[in-house]
Amino acid sequence: MEKYINVKEDCKAMAFCAKMRSSKKNEVTTEVQEQGLEVAFYLQEKLSLYYTSGKYTAEDLCIKAAQKCSISPMCHNLFALFDESRNLWYAPNHVFQIDHKTALRVRYRMRFYFSNWHGTNEHEPSVWRHSPKKPKNSYEKKQVQEGTPLLDASSLEYLFAQGQNDLVRCFAPVRDPKDDQESHEIENECLGMAVLAISHYAIKKNLRWPELPRDINYRRYIPETLNKAIKQKNFLIRIRISNVFKDFLKEFNKKTIYDSSVSPHDLKVKYLATMETLTKHYGAEIFETTTLQISSENEKNLNLGDSEILPHFEVMVTGNQGIQWRLKPHVVQSEKEKHKTKRKKSESKVKKNGEKNEREEWNSFCYFPEITHIVLKESMVCIYKQDNKRMEFKLSSHEEALSFAALIDGYFRLTADAHHYLCTDIAPPLIQHNIKNGCHGPICTDYAINKLRQEGNEEGMYVLRWSCTDFNNILLTVICSEYSQVCWILVLSGKEKTSIAYSFFQQRTFFFPEISNLLVATKKSQEWQPVCPIGQLSFHRILKEEIIQGEHLGRGTRTQIYSGILNYKVDESYQAEKEMKVLLKVLDPSHRDISLVGFSLLWLLILGMQGIQSKLLIVFTLLFTLAHVTVYV
Repeated sequence: MEKYINVKEDCKAMAFCAKMRSSKKNEVTTEVQEQGLEVAFYLQEKLSLYYTSGKYTAEDLCIKAAQKCSISPMCHNLFALFDESRNLWYAPNHVFQIDHKTALRVRYRMRFYFSNWHGTNEHEPSVWRHSPKKPKNSYEKKQVQEGTPLLDASSLEYLFAQGQNDLVRCFAPVRDPKDDQESHEIENECLGMAVLAISHYAIKKNLRWPELPRDINYRRYIPETLNKAIKQKNFLIRIRISNVFKDFLKEFNKKTIYDSSVSPHDLKVKYLATMETLTKHYGAEIFETTTLQISSENEKNLNLGDSEILPHFEVMVTGNQGIQWRLKPHVVQSEKEKHKTKRKKSESKVKKNGEKNEREEWNSFCYFPEITHIVLKESMVCIYKQDNKRMEFKLSSHEEALSFAALIDGYFRLTADAHHYLCTDIAPPLIQHNIKNGCHGPICTDYAINKLRQEGNEEGMYVLRWSCTDFNNILLTVICSEYSQVCWILVLSGKEKTSIAYSFFQQRTFFFPEISNLLVATKKSQEWQPVCPIGQLSFHRILKEEIIQGEHLGRGTRTQIYSGILNYKVDESYQAEKEMKVLLKVLDPSHRDISLVGFSLLWLLILGMQGIQSKLLIVFTLLFTLAHVTVYV
C-alpha cells in the first residue's frame, strides 16, 4: 500500500513537472527578440548586457562580459561571442553597428579549450600555464607541476554552467555506443551527471537532501535525446528510473558530499572531466568542406576527394592536437534497413571496428606553432606552414572563413606567441594596439622582472604591461637600482590616455616573443622543435636587381608578404643563372627604429621561418633604407 502511495505521488510530481516544462516551452516560443544587441550568459544570476545604439567590436563586448562575470584578463582570451541562430563565432575585430533595426542575440562562450586542463586524466598529458621556474629540491621536482592552473575560479564557474547547457541541449552530443551494453552505460553516466549538477546546486544553496525542492527533476539535467528516449519507455520503467535516481542522489549526498567534505570545486571539475569522455569531440570545432588541397612548394595542388558526393572533408581543430582532417565518413541508410535482421549478431563487432577506423582516419596537418600565416580570399582559407606545406579549402561563406581563421589565430597566441597574429583580416584591435605602442599583455610580475634581468638589469629599464587582475590598469615595472624594482600602476579610462602613457614611456621598453604565463603548455607545444637549427643559419647579400616581386600573399604583424623569384648563379665561373622561388617580407615604413627592426628580423627568422627548407629563400626588405637586407637558410 505504501509503495502504491509513493508511486501515486511520483506520478503527480512528474505530471506537475511536465506541465511546468510545457508552459516554459510556450513562453520561449512566444518570446520576441528585443531591439538592439544582447550579450547573453550561461550563468543564471547574470543578466544580459544590452546595447541599443553605437558601434562596438566583438573584443570590446568580450571585455565587458568578462568584467561582468569576474573573469580575469589572463583567461579573457579563452572566450568569444557566438551566434547560436547562425552557428557562427565572431572574430575579435568584428564590428557591431547597432541602430533601431538591430535585433541580435549573441552568447558569451569559452571557445578555446584544452583537454585535461584539470589534470585528472592519467592517460593524457596535463595542460598548464607557463610559470617562472623556481629552484626545487628533489622531492618537490617529483610532486610539483611546472606551471599554474589554466582557469581561474570565475572561468571554471562559467565553463561549468556552459557545460551543463551544452550537455542538456545536445550542443555536445554524447558518444556513439558500440553496443547495447555501452548504450546502457552512457545512460547511467548521464544520470550520474545529473547527480553531480543537482548536488552542486544543493551545496551552492546550502541545502541538504531533505530540504531540496520537490520539483527538482533529474530530466532537466540530462540530454534532451535521452529525455525523449525515457519518455518512450514503459510507464513502470520510468517510475523505476526515477526512484532509483532519487535513492542514488540521497546516498551520494549523504556518503560522498557530507562525509567526505567534497567541495563545489571538486564537483565542477568532475563534471567537466566526465564531459571529455562522455561526449564526442568535446571542445573541438569541426568544419565541413567540399574541397581540400594539401601541397608543398614543388608539388602540384592535389584534390584529395571525390567530387560526386558532398561534402567531402572534415577539418577538426582542437587545443591539444592542432589541425586535423579526414574524408567524411558516409553511412548508407538503405543497406542498414535491408540487412537489419541479418546483421544483428555481428552488429556489435561492426560498430566496434567502424569506430576504431573512424578514430584512425583523422590525419594531422600541423600544430599551431608550425603556422607562419593564414590567407583568406572570400570563403577560401589557406594555411601556410614553416616546411612550405599549405592546406587550402573552401568553406560555406566568408563569415565562416573568418570564424575559422580567428580560431587558429587564437590558439596560436595561446600556444606560440601571445603578441602576434596570423592574419590581418581577424587581427584583434588590442593586440594591434599593444604592438604599435610596445605594451605587453597581462604577464605576471615574475616574468617582467626576469625579462629585465635578461636585458642587463640596467637602471631605468622598464616593462610596460597590462594588469593580470584589472582590465583598466597598466603596470610599469622599472629598474631603480641593480637589486630593486618598482611597479607603478597607471589607471587608464580609454585608449587616448593609453597612447599618452605609451608615448611617454617608449624609449627603453622591451617587446618580443617569449614564454610567459599567457602561454599554455601542452604536450605538442613542448615537443615541437624547429625544422632548421639556429646554428645552421647563414647570411648573404642579395642585390635588388636579382629579385622579381610577385603576388601579394598577405601580411604579418609588421610586414607585407609577397611571392617572388630570385635569379642566382651556382658558381661564379658558371655563367648561366638559375631561378629560385622566394618569399618576400617587406617591413612597413613606419618602423623607423633600425634596432627594433633588426631585432624583429632576427625573431621573425628564428621563430617564424626556422622550418623553411633550404630551397626557399626568405628576403626581408627594409623600405626606409636604401640597402636591402636579405637572409636565407
